[in-house]
Amino acid sequence: MIRANVAQLAGRRFDLVVIGGGITGAATARDAALRGLTVLLVEKDDFAAGTSSRSSKLIHGGLRYLQTYQFGLVAESVREREKALKLAPHLTHVKPFLYLLYDGYPESAWMLNLGLTFYDVVSGSPIRRRHRMLSAAQVRQREPHLRTTGLIGAGLYYDVLTDDARFTLDMAKGAANAGATLVNHAAVTGLVLEGGRARGVTINDQLSGESCQVHARQVVSCTGPWTDATRALEQPGDSHLRPTKGVHIVLRKSDFPLNTAVFLRSPDDNRVVWPTPSLEQDVVYIGTTDTDYTGPVDDVHPERSDIQYLLNVANHTIPGAHLTERHVVGSWAGLRPLVAPPAGVSESNTSREHEITQGPTGMLTITGGKLTTARVMARQLVDQAEKALAHRSTYRGGAMPLPGADPVQIREVRVRAAAAGVPPDLVGRWLHKYGANADGILDRYSADPANAVVLGARGLTRAELAYCVAEEMVLTLADLMIRRTSIFFWEADGGLSTVQAVADALEELVPWEPGRKEAEVEQYQRLVRQHRPAAAAE
Repeated sequence: MIRANVAQLAGRRFDLVVIGGGITGAATARDAALRGLTVLLVEKDDFAAGTSSRSSKLIHGGLRYLQTYQFGLVAESVREREKALKLAPHLTHVKPFLYLLYDGYPESAWMLNLGLTFYDVVSGSPIRRRHRMLSAAQVRQREPHLRTTGLIGAGLYYDVLTDDARFTLDMAKGAANAGATLVNHAAVTGLVLEGGRARGVTINDQLSGESCQVHARQVVSCTGPWTDATRALEQPGDSHLRPTKGVHIVLRKSDFPLNTAVFLRSPDDNRVVWPTPSLEQDVVYIGTTDTDYTGPVDDVHPERSDIQYLLNVANHTIPGAHLTERHVVGSWAGLRPLVAPPAGVSESNTSREHEITQGPTGMLTITGGKLTTARVMARQLVDQAEKALAHRSTYRGGAMPLPGADPVQIREVRVRAAAAGVPPDLVGRWLHKYGANADGILDRYSADPANAVVLGARGLTRAELAYCVAEEMVLTLADLMIRRTSIFFWEADGGLSTVQAVADALEELVPWEPGRKEAEVEQYQRLVRQHRPAAAAE
């Protein structure tokens, strides 16, 4: 996956320009390219830099949406969950969940059982993953540290955890492999109009400052929380979103001993919340808040009140933990790009359904939705684009696995790595994040002893760093630390103890102009502080 040179894009013509490099934009570019369209994907920051790296990291049906009668969304989502297990087995991990029942909850055992039965049936999941109801004693046996006062029991069911940023990255790789042209860190600053119709975009490279115009037969917007800003390019003042902020905190499992993800209700407002053991094994994250957001879209971070709300959830879940801000490893915040509902609808009850609209210049905009349903959203959006283009093709996005998914190649990497003497835990981390694409890391690791040196937290070697620069369009320190490796999320210091060594290597490999390294380190330090409780308290 090689970044396009903005200056060299000048004057080029594509069938489709996709604005936005989150999961929806990446899925749309992949779908369109697989249908034979020429595609340009433009992302103003980095792939998954917005909502797509700040979600609850679940590919799921959304059991809680049954409470608001969004049956169609739930059915569609659980079917997509099953599809994701086939398209990206290296990034999708089936895990057990406990939907807890306590005295005073609006859910009864029979209602929960009915909802979970619906969940099972519409997903078509194997019998071994069908739900079962547990008594209070069975719940305590499974999770002995949970609050027992008023515990009635739970529904045990299964959903899927993922690394949302890596899932988006592999979707973008799939687009590139199918022939799409990709450019990150490049903003669309205007539409190219011909006869009042959008026939291209003006692009500004955020790193070099270069600008150019690119022509296209159709423009589509997949910009999530930035949708209103993108729509303003053709219709200033048009507001379509009701963004809500979702915050998560991270705790050490040693401080918060939980082995199974649990759904329960917040002691503060009775909303459904979910403490979840991370795929990283040593940490647990708790989310999420759901509050209306009116601040700057480019600067979304947790407030002290958000962190305290989630700490209250933690101490309500495991009363013996006695957690305070000093126990918080880190946090993150993202915006849900929800379609504005009728007046009077609460944040939590606002529909997660998506919609596709066409603006006055013909630009197609998709709004709403979630990570799980990105493939369906992309298919519907490309279907509409094809109508506008008078292009007919066969849909292929549901049958083509994402890059890195081949189980035979994954086994080969594991065998080669063992023969090369790579530590098993390091190989496991590579395969967990990159799947079969880890062969590119292994090649670099084996080629030069210097590449085997661990530069950063969680086993970050120079080989992995070099791979991310060469094959995954890493251009900034945040690209690497937040969205390629997730060190930002899971390390108490966000990786700052080793960030200088990492920055030194990036300066050499990207390469950066003089003075850029210092600016990158300073900017990353600011991001880390902004997502730790001490900064939120200021």
